[in-house]
Amino acid sequence: MSKKLITNLHKFITEEKPNEKELLERIKELASTNDPADRTITTRFSMFKKHVREIHPQYNDDFLKTIAPPRELTLKVIGDNQVKRNAKKLVEFDKGIVDKLISWRADASPFKRMAFLQFVSGRRVNEMLDGVIGGLPRKNERSVKMKLSKKNKDDDKFYTFELIKDAGINNKEFRKEIMSTRKALTGVEIGAFTQRMNKLLKRDLRSDLSSHDLRSMYGVYRFNKENDEKLNITGYIGKILNHAEGSDSGIAYSNFTYTD
Repeated sequence: MSKKLITNLHKFITEEKPNEKELLERIKELASTNDPADRTITTRFSMFKKHVREIHPQYNDDFLKTIAPPRELTLKVIGDNQVKRNAKKLVEFDKGIVDKLISWRADASPFKRMAFLQFVSGRRVNEMLDGVIGGLPRKNERSVKMKLSKKNKDDDKFYTFELIKDAGINNKEFRKEIMSTRKALTGVEIGAFTQRMNKLLKRDLRSDLSSHDLRSMYGVYRFNKENDEKLNITGYIGKILNHAEGSDSGIAYSNFTYTD
């Protein structure tokens, strides 16, 4: 199939001599041929970009940068891959790791500040960078409303989550600090952000941890510290991470363990 798609693309370029807009539309169409898996779509975009760069030099580098899958799709593939990797290992973390993350709240590095904010909120990377924050509930200063990436495909609803209880940050402070940290990261694309964040975490936190693990650690830490209803770990994590009712997605996070 890949060879046929490349042949199709090459024929289109050589015979139709499309402008950039027309070519990009054709690439998007070919990338979605035969209802492929998400990972296949991202692979096809990379393949098409490589072909255009190497065979059709009339298209410049600025245009080549636009040959990419939707950001949400790329993040989903990255997240799915991380979940699969996590399912194969048992990850332990302790109070020392938690204390270090919390100490990064006032760090000079916006990446460390964002790591702190992601850990205490349990949000996905793209939500941390551009998730729309709603009004702040007055009755619960740990409660935050945000439009979530996997929830807002068909609606415009804000979903509520809570910050870690003993992290020392309330919702007003969270909103202020995430907005100022986003501003400090202006111009950093999400792919570059994720790479730099992961490099920082491996260097300064622990070599086997990544940005996606911060979401898992949020869930497991709260399960150990705040599970007053005595729910099982799958049900509790699914609830606080805003998984759909009846979803078993929480299983993917339950291989993390916390010790004081």
